[in-house]
Amino acid sequence: MDIPTIHPPRLKKGDTIAIVAPAGPVEGSEGLQKGVTFLEKMGFRIRYSDRIFQSARYLAGDDAARAEELIHAMEDNSIRAIIGLRGGYGCSRLIPKLMTIKKRERPKVFMGFSDLTTLHLLLNRHLGWVTLHGPMAMTLGRGAPLVELESHLFSLLTDPEYRPALSFPQMETWEPGKAEGALTGGCLSVITASIGTPYEIDTEGKILFLEDLGEQPYRLDRMITQLQLSGKLQSLKGIILGTFHECDPTEGDYSARDVLKEILRELHVPILANFPAGHGSENWPFPLGIKVRIDADVRSVEFLEPAVS
Repeated sequence: MDIPTIHPPRLKKGDTIAIVAPAGPVEGSEGLQKGVTFLEKMGFRIRYSDRIFQSARYLAGDDAARAEELIHAMEDNSIRAIIGLRGGYGCSRLIPKLMTIKKRERPKVFMGFSDLTTLHLLLNRHLGWVTLHGPMAMTLGRGAPLVELESHLFSLLTDPEYRPALSFPQMETWEPGKAEGALTGGCLSVITASIGTPYEIDTEGKILFLEDLGEQPYRLDRMITQLQLSGKLQSLKGIILGTFHECDPTEGDYSARDVLKEILRELHVPILANFPAGHGSENWPFPLGIKVRIDADVRSVEFLEPAVS
């Protein structure tokens, strides 16, 4: 049964954003403090506990602690938004505990990417939330922030009338045409791992966004082939490809771009490539769950709905 899509209430200056760590651990707080400063300059209050610095092998603490932290942030009415600390691995281990969360008529802003793709898929399918694919606390303050990107993020978080049409010089048309549909997707390897789970990606009539990090071309081929064989690519309206960072082979006369283009063009849907989002140096945020229009002929992505209400 389809769950109606609901937009989180807009943020206002002075609202509290919680930082949670549902995936991998960090060493030290220097990177985090840069992200906190970034958000505070926007006018938000930031809250987190020392629990986010816990480490259990490749996880930011044990499953119970990570799930409890996330659920508390979702249920605490004084918290208006939730942002992940970092990606890595671990979100899928929380799914059994998170399936008990009941639908909220007033959801919260939730932002992250990479391994947090798992949580985006769950929140969309289980609760109907519109969520933000975008930077996390450890990446927000990395490098020199683009004024345009910062303004775009602030508008996504605070303005119910904000419906931009985004176009970037590096974007490429791999297959021409126009398409409209709800936007879904995230990290390709995490999406592939969702098949057969309670949060399995729903691509029926959707615009699919894909990106990834450090996956060799043959692994990209394998994962996209799995999506195709599982029926996830047959009814797409269109595709947006983000950054495939460090995915080129160390040997051979082909690139990740060559492999992706060859496979995906066989779907005969509009395809826009090189949208600056994902694990690369730029990670432009965008809402998952809203309707968008892509025009591959002029290389633009238009938001037909806002991220917040």
